[in-house]
Amino acid sequence: MRESAFRSRFPSAAESPGFLLWKAANLHQRLQRVALGPLDISPTQFSVLACFFHLSLRKDGPVSQAEVAEYASLDKMLVSEAARALLAKGLILRRRSRDDGRAFDIELTAQGVETCNQALAVIEASDSAFFGRAGDAPAVLELLTRLAGVSAREDGT
Repeated sequence: MRESAFRSRFPSAAESPGFLLWKAANLHQRLQRVALGPLDISPTQFSVLACFFHLSLRKDGPVSQAEVAEYASLDKMLVSEAARALLAKGLILRRRSRDDGRAFDIELTAQGVETCNQALAVIEASDSAFFGRAGDAPAVLELLTRLAGVSAREDGT
């Protein structure tokens, strides 16, 4: 195949911000999988579990799968699949919502709280090492916040 057939505006993949972000995100996910391996949860399961936990503390009660999907900008089916896996592992309880018969309310079990807190410790250590390679942590956080389109007010932090 001739080089002229590849019509990128970037002379090399190393100059494409999208490609580099994709590579960095994949590396970050691989490191998370390794860090979470001993806890037997995937990065997605951890993220959903942590969102359930965080939102339940803010709400002072059960959280619906739809609330987590909206909060984390995740596909509802992805949240549903993760919730089923967390349920099978005994980390959450899932009950039909009293307010909406189509929805489920989620609560963490005692084991879910313990696992989430253990996972937070290993993920935060992994993230410190990963993002520490970038140097200026506040600048990295600000850039990621802009890219994600999230303000501190929207996130509730």
